[in-house]
Amino acid sequence: MERELKLRIPTQDLEKLRRAPLLVQPKGAVDAPRLLTSTYFDTPELAFHWCKASLRVRAVGNERVQTLKLEGSVQAGLFDRDEFEMPVDGDTPDLKLLQDQISADTDCGRLIRDEATAARLKPVFVTRINRSAIPLRLPSGDELEVALDEGTVDAESGSVPIAAVELELKHGQPESLYGIALELLEIVPLCIDHLSKADLGYELLVAEHSDAVKAQPVHLNKRDSVEDAFCNIARNCLDQVHANERGVVSGHDPSSVHQMRVGLRRLRSALDLFAKVIPAYPGLDDELRWIASELGAARDWEVLAGSTLEHAGTSGNEDEILPVRQACELIAVNNRQRAAAVVQSDRYTRLALQLALWLNRKGWRDGMSDKQREGIGRPAGQFAAEVLRRRHRKLIERGKRLADLDDHRRHRARIAAKKVRYATEFFASLCPRRAVRHYVDALTELQDDLGWRNDAVVADQLLKLLPRTSPQATSGAAFARGYLASRVAADHQALRKRWKRFRRLSPPH
Repeated sequence: MERELKLRIPTQDLEKLRRAPLLVQPKGAVDAPRLLTSTYFDTPELAFHWCKASLRVRAVGNERVQTLKLEGSVQAGLFDRDEFEMPVDGDTPDLKLLQDQISADTDCGRLIRDEATAARLKPVFVTRINRSAIPLRLPSGDELEVALDEGTVDAESGSVPIAAVELELKHGQPESLYGIALELLEIVPLCIDHLSKADLGYELLVAEHSDAVKAQPVHLNKRDSVEDAFCNIARNCLDQVHANERGVVSGHDPSSVHQMRVGLRRLRSALDLFAKVIPAYPGLDDELRWIASELGAARDWEVLAGSTLEHAGTSGNEDEILPVRQACELIAVNNRQRAAAVVQSDRYTRLALQLALWLNRKGWRDGMSDKQREGIGRPAGQFAAEVLRRRHRKLIERGKRLADLDDHRRHRARIAAKKVRYATEFFASLCPRRAVRHYVDALTELQDDLGWRNDAVVADQLLKLLPRTSPQATSGAAFARGYLASRVAADHQALRKRWKRFRRLSPPH
């Protein structure tokens, strides 16, 4: 099992990091930088890549080492995956050496047992890395290696430079990697690396875009404590956040921005849900609000340029709407580029590392009384029932005469509905499935209605601003505002029916 935290660093800062007091070692304690030349092999159709594996032979002096890495989990730059490493006699892989290591029931296991695979292997790209490896032993007893890498990934189709810091856990707890990374971040700029060297190489071979990743169901056990449930839910939310970072950075798919923002909303909702028993560390909510707002600026213009104006354009005024859509799309692209830069910033890197460290160390336990520790040890099912009743009651209070509320009060009701939805989904595995489905179906229908109404309110605000920077869109923006206002008014009775249906329900328990 390989546990490695990967970070990118500006090339010009590598030397500064080498001289950092944290990494300075006694003379003779650290080997001189080494050139690591790794040749990655695959079949012509890239069968190992499509199995989500990488196969390489690394030359270190006269020695040759074969390594197969399988897909694992990645959270805040921490790669946690199976790695199989062994010496080989030549410059090409020996797949027979792997057969005792990899189960025959897996795609990769079948691939390495297929006699045709070895005959069809060929070099697909090469990494040439100058590596300074610095061993660290922490006061806790944890041992890790800090690797400072500079080099290139080379394929026939092109080459990309690399300047990176890799922290590999040799012995101890993974959270020690986050702690050291935060210390290094105080010395030089760093950003979370979403790509392994193999990923970079395959990007030179195939044009792949990262798909947006939706939230996965939360699975809780009836024997889980409140603390167990919190850890499970928080990690589930963070999985969605981190899974979409790569898509946000690439800038190809606006859906990645949306899903990363959803993950952040879910996380903030979870923190609020448990706040009375597991308080967040100071400043966390402010930082989560900051990154969510940066992503929101991109998302709001994407929605306006897409579905909102698409409806307005079907009313026979496409010529007027076209300049509006073009202006909105340009702003959306610019905001998406800004979102990409923010996700690669020091500030976001610090947030991700601090949050991962706090969660892994269970930092909320610091300073807790015996009574508070007892509280987080009680059954999660009791806590869930209390939370769902409380959240449901709050939504009922905020939703009185929902269809007649002004924008501000309806927005507060929408937020309450969203919190009820997230809480229900978080605790769904502790409740009867049928009751959850019936409740969530009605809540989703209500939330969708409130959501598009909120999109219309946001769109009206953005359309007011648009003529200042895009005078050619003035007429179309005015038409779109009027069209949206008429749609909202026409939906009045439908919203009343949806609210009436939901109000009759009780929360699952």
